[in-house]
Amino acid sequence: MMRNTLVGTLFLLFTIGGCSGTQKAGMSSPEKVSTDTQTLLGYQDEIDIGYLKPHLSAFSADSMEGRETGMKGQKKAADYLVTQYKKMGLKPIVEEDSYLQKFKVNATRDDSIVFTITAKDINGTTPADRSVIRENSTANFIPQFSRGDTLDGEIVFVGYGVSNKLDINQLQGQDLQDKWVLAFNNAPQVIDGDTLYKDHQEFYRAWMTGLLQQGVKGVLTIPEITPEEFYTKAEEQNVAFGKPTGMKLAYLDEGQEPQGPSLGINTIAPQTAAELLDLENLAELNNKREDIARNMDKFNAQKTGYELSQISYNTDVKLGSENVMAFLEGGDPELKDEVVVIYSHYDHLGIGKPDSTGDNIYNGADDDGSGVIGTLNIAKSFAEAAEDGVRPRRSILFLNVSGEEKGLLGSRFYSDHPVIPIEKTITNINVDMIGRLDPAHEEKGVEDYSYIIGSKLISSELDSLLHVANERSGKIELSEKYNDLNDPNQFYRRSDHWNFGRLGIPFIFFFTGVHEDYHQPSDEVDKIHFQKMQKIVRTMYATVVMVANADESPKVDNQEFIEITKEG
Repeated sequence: MMRNTLVGTLFLLFTIGGCSGTQKAGMSSPEKVSTDTQTLLGYQDEIDIGYLKPHLSAFSADSMEGRETGMKGQKKAADYLVTQYKKMGLKPIVEEDSYLQKFKVNATRDDSIVFTITAKDINGTTPADRSVIRENSTANFIPQFSRGDTLDGEIVFVGYGVSNKLDINQLQGQDLQDKWVLAFNNAPQVIDGDTLYKDHQEFYRAWMTGLLQQGVKGVLTIPEITPEEFYTKAEEQNVAFGKPTGMKLAYLDEGQEPQGPSLGINTIAPQTAAELLDLENLAELNNKREDIARNMDKFNAQKTGYELSQISYNTDVKLGSENVMAFLEGGDPELKDEVVVIYSHYDHLGIGKPDSTGDNIYNGADDDGSGVIGTLNIAKSFAEAAEDGVRPRRSILFLNVSGEEKGLLGSRFYSDHPVIPIEKTITNINVDMIGRLDPAHEEKGVEDYSYIIGSKLISSELDSLLHVANERSGKIELSEKYNDLNDPNQFYRRSDHWNFGRLGIPFIFFFTGVHEDYHQPSDEVDKIHFQKMQKIVRTMYATVVMVANADESPKVDNQEFIEITKEG
């Protein structure tokens, strides 16, 4: 086995390109183009912390306002990238000699939500409570999910939403169709020595599925927090009001009807829940919580005698966003019509909920500033090689997409509207979050690694090219931990590369894992491990060289992946 692997590696080394030294080619005549692999690999020395650090510092600065899709900060980030590509001398490739591929997005802006509780008795209904969420005011409810402008229904108390220690949603006593259900959160995990569910998320999914199957109008969860804590959380959540949400690509959204039933999911203020249950104070509410937990199998759902009306007022919003791209033409007359796409998403979360320090700008230095500046340095290396008369055999498209955080919007748009035919796109290399350590590697003290997702899941040839490239560049640990079609995280379809993978294009995704600052304002440039990032980017650069210079493009040869893409 070892001998066969070595022979295959040596074969790749001598068929991908010549071995004429590691220096740059100082070719004075632009008509003379070299496509020598070894010479191209020498330009990985241009990938340097001296370039990465200042550019990532600028790209993830507060002045970029978190680069949220469709917002001013994202436009500033796009301008920054265009400026860099122009300085490199890379060509625009979109219509009218533009570096920007523009697309339209439909969104919704939440203006206010009005919650009205009324009491039902023999005389009819009596208003009991009314509260309104606006941009600068909170209510007695914190919305978690909402579909439908108006949600009306009786409120039924269901305890924990579990009738006994092993059955979820087998509630007795009430028909829950079109009702709001009021429930304590955090059902006990173990009752009488039996495990109710493996973890909270597993329980929550099963619990919510059971309620939906019973046709509820909405869910009101009662948290175990003080009123002060509740309203602090309510104020933090209010940052979403007045901002566009629920972004969808306009060309896919037009004429589409909302999917699924009308439904609301809210956290309710503890004192409001106590009033609905006719309890005197929060102490009585906590006693009730504990009593039901001790007697789960004796609890029956019961009417509260109250109704809830939730009315949402919102405005349809149309936004524009942009993918940024630059092009390097290949040097082989027979292969330059084929392209390797290397890309990263340059959007992030914008300005939002403040952290404990009061910081509310989500800078996204790692997510995905690290990937963007890494690909920018790769572009610079290829541009400098081209200036010296050295080009890869195939062409390279440098693509920075927006809308990833909103649902892979930019990459989906490009894959449906490619500037280079999809059949001429031979490989996609994607990078997202390569500047930090995840807890597993931090504990082991291992810095120089990257998770590799894709490659041999799709193409054994692409995987071989990757490993040869790594040995001739960064020599990082290539972890296969998530490189599994059955991995529960499903990373192979959760980032932008999937919009190429679904079309049967081989891809490699470079990713170093989630860390404590993921999607937090604290994802700042001063926490980036630049030496580690440099090595990963060099491996990426070398991989692009190997793929672009290979005699044959990588073939998709994993039948399981082929079947999955057909199903998709």
